[in-house]
Formats: sequence, structure tokens, C-alpha cells
Amino acid sequence: MDKYYLLCSKGEKGPSASAFAPEGTKLAQDLISDLEGRNQLPFKLNLIKLDVDKDSLIKSSDLSGIKELWKDYQINRFAWPLMSEKMKSIFENNLTGNEGIDWIEAIIVAPNEQRTYYIPRFNKKLDVLNMEKTMFVPGTDYTIKPVFSFSKISNYNAFTESSSKNNHWKITSAIYVSEVLKKAIQKEKLTGVSFEITAIE
Repeated sequence: MDKYYLLCSKGEKGPSASAFAPEGTKLAQDLISDLEGRNQLPFKLNLIKLDVDKDSLIKSSDLSGIKELWKDYQINRFAWPLMSEKMKSIFENNLTGNEGIDWIEAIIVAPNEQRTYYIPRFNKKLDVLNMEKTMFVPGTDYTIKPVFSFSKISNYNAFTESSSKNNHWKITSAIYVSEVLKKAIQKEKLTGVSFEITAIE
């Protein structure tokens, strides 16, 4: 049986760059409806330095001391999958065509440069869970531990868990990828990304 993985941000020691929205911007889940029919964020994101001092998180506009400013899989305030143009291209080239993904442009600004990144958006609910094996919060459709059905996911190289009745599955931090897509990402040595194996039955 093929393996599938949760796409994750790669942690690192020391300060890191994170893309932040302007003050007063809605929460991630509240923005999803606002982005219907749009293919660009209505605001720019700013790169901020995040560092940890004892038990507190320090935010700074001084980006010095960061090993890698522009990652292919960029950390951001929304915890959304924010991909470089190169990563978007690798994704698109390795989809089966059944996933129903389009892309939202996000402009990220640093003091001397700005770049365009891309957020994948799923436009159809994908039936992917093994409902008997998945653990749910009692009395709800929110998953504690998803278990995916191999027969259901075999037609996808990227998918998201879409059990809930809200629209959070459209733009989500929890994107799962096939071995095919994982190997394509690793072959190109994309930065900022790691993988966690996920349960398949």
C-alpha cells in the first residue's frame, strides 16, 4: 500500500521569518468566505522575525540573523500552506486532476523585496476518511485522529480532510500528499517543508 503524509512546516533553531497580515485582519477561518471568487489576498503580508526568549515569543521587523528569509513553504500567521512559485509548480505538475485545487496569490513584503506566494484552495469536498477507524470528538464531526481510506484517496496526490460541515477544508493547514508528491518535493530540495506519515486503512 502506498504511503501518504501530512505536509508540515520544518522547525528550526534560532529566529525565523513569518508572514503576518496587517493588524485587525480577520482570523483565518473567517477569511475563507471572503475569498470566494477571488484569486488574490486583498492585503499584503509582511515578513516578521519570530524568536523565542525564555518562555515568550518575540516579534520584530528587524530581519537580521535569519538563516533563510524566503522559504518554499513559508511560515505564516494563518498557518495556511503558503507556497513559493517553485513549490506551486511542483504541486500542479504532480496532481491527478481530481483534486479540484485552484490558487490564491499572496504578496509577501520584506524591507528590500517582495515576492508572490500561492495558497492552494480546494473547491470540492473530497470523501477520504475511513469513518469507522477515524476518531471524532464525541457528538461532533470534528476529528481527533483522521484515518484515511486507501480506496478513497488513491485517485488523489493531494487532499484535505473534509468531514466538518463548515468550509474550513477549503483552505487549511492540514494538506495530505502522496508518496509521488512527497518525492517530487524532496527531489527539488524545497525548503521549509517536512512530512509526517499519516494513518491509512
